[in-house]
Amino acid sequence: MISPVAGHEDLTLDADSPLAIQSRPEFPENSKDRFGIELLEGDSGASQQSDLLLQTRLRAAALAIGFGFTIFSLWTLFRELASEELHLGYAFMLFELATTITLIGIGVWLGKVQAATMQCLWWCELVIFGMPTLFLATLHYQEVIYMAPSFDLIPQMPMPGWIILIFAYALFVPRSWFRVLIVVVGISIFPLLATALAMVMHVNVRDLILHDRSSTVEMVLSLLATGFTAVSSVHMISQLRDRADIAKELGRYRLKQKIGSGGMGDVYLAEHRLMKRPCAIKVIRQEKAGDPRAIARFEREVRATSRLNHWNSISIFDYGRTTDGTFFYVMEYVTGLSVQELVKHRGAMSPGRVVYLLKQACNALSEAHQIQLVHRDIKPANLMVTELGGAFDVIKLLDFGLAKPIMDSLQNTDDSELTVAGSLTGSPLYMSPEQAMGETQADHRSDIYALGGVAFFMLTGRPPFESTATMKVLLSHLNEPAVAPSTVRNPTTGHKISPQLDAIVLKCLAKSPEDRFQSTRELAEALNQTPEASQWTDRLAEHWWTCNCSQYQSENG
Repeated sequence: MISPVAGHEDLTLDADSPLAIQSRPEFPENSKDRFGIELLEGDSGASQQSDLLLQTRLRAAALAIGFGFTIFSLWTLFRELASEELHLGYAFMLFELATTITLIGIGVWLGKVQAATMQCLWWCELVIFGMPTLFLATLHYQEVIYMAPSFDLIPQMPMPGWIILIFAYALFVPRSWFRVLIVVVGISIFPLLATALAMVMHVNVRDLILHDRSSTVEMVLSLLATGFTAVSSVHMISQLRDRADIAKELGRYRLKQKIGSGGMGDVYLAEHRLMKRPCAIKVIRQEKAGDPRAIARFEREVRATSRLNHWNSISIFDYGRTTDGTFFYVMEYVTGLSVQELVKHRGAMSPGRVVYLLKQACNALSEAHQIQLVHRDIKPANLMVTELGGAFDVIKLLDFGLAKPIMDSLQNTDDSELTVAGSLTGSPLYMSPEQAMGETQADHRSDIYALGGVAFFMLTGRPPFESTATMKVLLSHLNEPAVAPSTVRNPTTGHKISPQLDAIVLKCLAKSPEDRFQSTRELAEALNQTPEASQWTDRLAEHWWTCNCSQYQSENG
């Protein structure tokens, strides 16, 4: 059974029900909404524009909450002046004034600064919602200890403030529903802490609350209802936005349907409005819109991949940014199976087919390495097996999202800003020892190591080192020698692995880069010298694809 996948590794499909080859679904007729397009030329400054939405939203939040505090401060001042004594105190009123000035000051500053850094915006977000939270907690405590002994009741006066603050965060800050949930829970804890502190510090408050718990129960229920409404609203809006994206057009491209998603973005099947050519469009996720590193990595992926012209690499047709700052790129639409899916559903491949596919992967990587570009994430999910232009078993190398220049950086791209120091990049199951050590200068021989791991997987049905613990896998890459695929391969699969192919895989998986093949061209030449090099032909590839497609069509009528 063959499953169509758009040309990208981070498509996430249901593993138990792979999509089958089928006629392309129709475009919705009511796709009338359109984005405006600003095509990128050279260095677009994506990292500076990516946090513009967050900066604008935080500015609006600071001014809105600051305006509310201004009104409340005036009301508090008049109330205190009208009363015979100050029950809130001067310190509290100074705190209120400081909060008001700080919020308005941040709002004004965010309106004047051209592009604040993400770290700065995070601090602004903390202050904009942190200071009002502390103020409301202080007010809550003061009101409780004042009203309880004087009027024998627990006041509900601060509750509107808590409700407004929770909804303000959900409304103004563009975060995922899970992030909103965490913040809402954090804010909701403070009125409970203020009440608990008042009970501990004042016996009369404790006695009153224990005697009549209705006020406390009402407060908890109000916080729960407010939090649930805010979080569910954010989640619902996010889902509606995803559904609305299907009916949108990106410039010259009409989106058809969402066909996959991953950590960086969502992928849509699309069509050029004039040429009617099917394509795949990858759009960065909304929750990544405020992360300059994610934006920069997304743009780097496009610029790196667009430099490649080999037919075994995925082709980039176009890229751009919508008027709301959403970055996207257009790539060729490929139907087929990734090596990961192929082995999962069909088992280990014949050695001849493995050699046939590996040579194509070597050709694609050879072009990348010649322009000093290291893929750094070679794995079975990033190798697509497809039929293309009458040719069968064509390999497509996907996802240069982790690609890095070997010696010099891409023009106008500060790579140190894109990879956190000491962080690991790549897939642990196929990561070279130097990558596992966190070395940032891993060269093209890391790709050769990973390709050896993929070859091991294709021949045996499992990676060279496997464990449920990531650290154990990394330590195995560093210290444990790989075994020959022939010692792991199930003998019932037939087609024994030759000693020459065993030696090639083990040489690729050598711990030291100096002990591996020094180029993918050298690796391809070695593969050509194996007995398996003549065991899989174009005719066999065509027969395999024809039989499997016919089998699926007969099963599904």
